[in-house]
Amino acid sequence: MTKQGVLFFDLDGTLADSGAGIHAALNDVFTTRGHDAITNAELYFMIGPPLQDSLPTVFAPRGIGEELVDTFILEYRATYIAHHLPSTQFNAGMAEALAILSEHWHLAVVTSKPQPQALIAVKALGVEHMFVTVVGPDSDGSYPKSLLLERALKEVTQGIGMAVNPGECWMIGDRHHDIDAGVAMGTKSMGVLWGFGSHEELTHAGAHVIADTPATLVSTLMAHL
Repeated sequence: MTKQGVLFFDLDGTLADSGAGIHAALNDVFTTRGHDAITNAELYFMIGPPLQDSLPTVFAPRGIGEELVDTFILEYRATYIAHHLPSTQFNAGMAEALAILSEHWHLAVVTSKPQPQALIAVKALGVEHMFVTVVGPDSDGSYPKSLLLERALKEVTQGIGMAVNPGECWMIGDRHHDIDAGVAMGTKSMGVLWGFGSHEELTHAGAHVIADTPATLVSTLMAHL
């Protein structure tokens, strides 16, 4: 069967139910250092963008200097990698969705999570064989997701041995950063509502479609075959 372009998936919040592990690891760092724990409302804004960008938003109310961003990230990563990352689980319905979609599209992951951690998460999900590539930044830092998607397009082209037309691809994610990347690189884009972004956020960013469940994601994409 000839596959119909590429589906580029965000990882945290879209494929993976990562919120609880990220929240627990962050709070371990904050409370150990004597600061208030991260609230659910704050977490909502933190998952999606690089931690270099999102941590300062929760530092200011706690009187923490931005010069400690890198230190907090290192401590967070150590806890997250040791205790939470290896047990990453799918969002409900996404394992079944990938099984169907992989028959018709090439699949790839594009995430703001550092690539070494992203690879561990994908392996924990047991689906590394489904993806042509898993692309994330080499280390923590502020990397526009459009640049990561651009790199993923190149790596998929190399991986499948043929040119990829962005217009036949979809960028799929739960935050505006995912939709922004798709718009910048000329792919179609789909926002999903089971992660951390709102309908308003995803629509405002220019998502072509909003899916409220993995079943809707599958049916929408199947209709575009």
